[in-house]
Amino acid sequence: MKALVLSALAVDEEHGPAALEAVETALRERGHDVDTVDVAAARVAPCTGCGSCGLKTPGRCVVKDDMQEIFRQIVASDVLVLATPVRFGSYCAELKKAIDRFQPLMMPVYVVRNGEMHFRGRYDLPAFLGVGLLQEAAGTGVDDDRTEGDAFRFLVGRLAVNIDARHAAAVFRDGDAAQMHTELEGALDSLELRR
Repeated sequence: MKALVLSALAVDEEHGPAALEAVETALRERGHDVDTVDVAAARVAPCTGCGSCGLKTPGRCVVKDDMQEIFRQIVASDVLVLATPVRFGSYCAELKKAIDRFQPLMMPVYVVRNGEMHFRGRYDLPAFLGVGLLQEAAGTGVDDDRTEGDAFRFLVGRLAVNIDARHAAAVFRDGDAAQMHTELEGALDSLELRR
């Protein structure tokens, strides 16, 4: 079993390395060969929105950068992990830029999923796990963790509908090793139960 981790955790220099290690360890303990791509260090240009990957160059992005190899790795994987510090309840910019480039994985043919129109997948995409690393609470008196965590889980679910893939999400606070382990194990169990 192959697992591909698209990670932007390196942008959190204090807690990102430990979170990435926890993700990779959890996957290896379940028998996955793990490849990790640091999307913050990779050459990933923004999507130009040209639409070429749909009709003119079907399934191929005209932007030549590291995404060409990342696309091949995604399709060859059994599990795709999107790991990111959570920013305003969302993926951080470095990971979002890579996600925006997923369009070549879709066909320009619409299907109805959950009562909504979405592109049909070009490939049988792997199950994916969204991993969100929450920052220190801002001390506003509001339960920032729950609000941001819920928003992140929602976005992971929406991406799953868009790419027609099984999914789960793990959200944890920086520096809390026990919570990291619990969240990751629960999310991975959920993915395996849906096979």
